[in-house]
Amino acid sequence: MSGEDGQEKTEEATPKKREDSRKKGQVPRSKELSTAMVTIAAAVGLFAWGPQIGHDLANLLTVALSPAVLANSDPELMPGIFYGLLVEGLLLMWPLMALCFAAALVSSVALGGWTFKLSLKLDQLNPITGLGKVFSAKSLVELGKSMLKVVFIGVAAYGLLSYLTPSILDLSRHSPEQAMRQSGGMLLWFFLIVSLPLLVIALIDVPWQIFSFNKQLKMSHQEIMDENKEANGRPEVKGKIREMQQAAARRRMMEHVPKADVIITNPTHFAVALSYRESGGGAPIVVAKGADEVAARIRALGKANQVPLVASPRLARALFASTDLDKEIPSGLYLAVAQILTYVYQLRQWEDLGGEYPEAPAPVVDDSYLTGFNDEPQRDFSDPNP
Repeated sequence: MSGEDGQEKTEEATPKKREDSRKKGQVPRSKELSTAMVTIAAAVGLFAWGPQIGHDLANLLTVALSPAVLANSDPELMPGIFYGLLVEGLLLMWPLMALCFAAALVSSVALGGWTFKLSLKLDQLNPITGLGKVFSAKSLVELGKSMLKVVFIGVAAYGLLSYLTPSILDLSRHSPEQAMRQSGGMLLWFFLIVSLPLLVIALIDVPWQIFSFNKQLKMSHQEIMDENKEANGRPEVKGKIREMQQAAARRRMMEHVPKADVIITNPTHFAVALSYRESGGGAPIVVAKGADEVAARIRALGKANQVPLVASPRLARALFASTDLDKEIPSGLYLAVAQILTYVYQLRQWEDLGGEYPEAPAPVVDDSYLTGFNDEPQRDFSDPNP
């Protein structure tokens, strides 16, 4: 069996395909199992309640059809009377009907579970398609099952009739009531014994239906790969989404650069923008950072908005590696950052009042913040999916 892509379907169906098949109402079913269980349930029910049901029905008909009742009944009321008798008779047989209904329900749910889907497929009305199904392998299997049923039931019926022949011939020696009672018992046994071969057919049909259904669901290697791609996302689509997320994250990050108090640079590879609000009582916060091209954009945006740029290679590297976006700087860098911020405030005072140009600081950065750090291009920390 091969799929639409020409590959052989040799792989077992995935859980997703089985679930999709169940949603479509495609589950293994065995008509033989349903037939056998309903027939055997009816036979068992007749054994359990048959005599009582027969006795109650006989009493009901005896009273209802007695000459006294018929003579005193209004002809116009007769349809209503017979309708009432019919309803009452059905009520007498409700245990038997309930047992058969339960057997039909259990046999349907036992193999494929509970599913319900109402659909009309127009291709099923196509006579050419129907003719093809007549000569399909499934039709041959159904023909074989029908022949087995004929053989098994025929053998069971022949054997039982051979066994009961003396008892049947002996009925002529009994009174009509006794003969009816004994013949009713023999019919019940005949019904039960003849029903048992249906159970044998069902025990053969159930494994076949499961095997046939699993074979029908088999997938090719390409179908499994396509399903995995669909479930996990195609690499090219995921890459495009990742790029869009990175671009959106950069745009949000760049919106904070004009509001920064200082941008500390490497001065070429890295750039970290800090914001500090004295009224907030917290430590300075990293509002933007980037490497290479992103760092260049941060520097350009900072210059355009007159944000001070301070070159401090070790501090820029330490902040870039140790602090995430929108997070406070670590306590070990408080002093170094404080020196930079003091220098920025001195620059602003010099711009306003003039005087001696402030000397750029040389903050000391602990080597622990630079462990394993180099000047090679780093991961873009604006990526929302690291």
